Amino acid sequence: MAFSEKLKEEVRDKSDVRCAICNEPFVEIHHIIPQAEGGPDTFDNAVALCARCHDIYGGNPTKRKQLREKRDSWYKIVEAKKTSRVIHKHHVYEKIKYVYKDKPKDEKEISIYHVVYENEDFNDAAHALIELTQSAQQKFPGKKRVLFLDIDGHKLENGAFDHDMWELQFHFILKNLFNYYSEVHMPLISVQNTYEQLEDNIFENFIIFNEENTPSELKKHEGCILRTTMSEDELREIKENDLV
Repeated sequence: MAFSEKLKEEVRDKSDVRCAICNEPFVEIHHIIPQAEGGPDTFDNAVALCARCHDIYGGNPTKRKQLREKRDSWYKIVEAKKTSRVIHKHHVYEKIKYVYKDKPKDEKEISIYHVVYENEDFNDAAHALIELTQSAQQKFPGKKRVLFLDIDGHKLENGAFDHDMWELQFHFILKNLFNYYSEVHMPLISVQNTYEQLEDNIFENFIIFNEENTPSELKKHEGCILRTTMSEDELREIKENDLV
């Protein structure tokens, strides 16, 4: 016998489709006590593991107790994450400048396509988009950039996007990341930038906070995106005092 598809789907959901040990994606559902040793095809004997962690833990009977403990601890983290997602707030400090766009130039554009999968949250998507933008800046400096965003799932019963994907599109992309692009196309809206896209290194300009590490002076601005003229030294001081 083997795990039923229904049981495997239940384990994937409890694990947020991530490894119970290292929390990385791309997992398979494995037996804690192997079938060859009489391990049952039950939920209690199942665990989501990536290939690397399965090689380390899967064939080692001395680690089974630790494997169960890590799995159960990860289940609790995932459950807490799901229940808090509807009230999760993010804050972005941004050092920004605007340059009014000249007449359109006849030049090739760089298209960037990204999919946010159902198991990814705001932080996963935001950091992936920052990395893609930085990569495009480095590989194609000065080229016109166009972002195409697709979202898998993340819908409520009424058809609207959930909190994370609404915040990602409206607050993070439209009010922040959009400035680094000439055009943005996403499920919520398609827009063209009337200003020159920013070329500053994006990692130096964005600091993303959540409710666990938000500086005290930002608490009163909960849910807002702030554009700041603070110096690099002032931003560094905030990071050192509040994030370390």
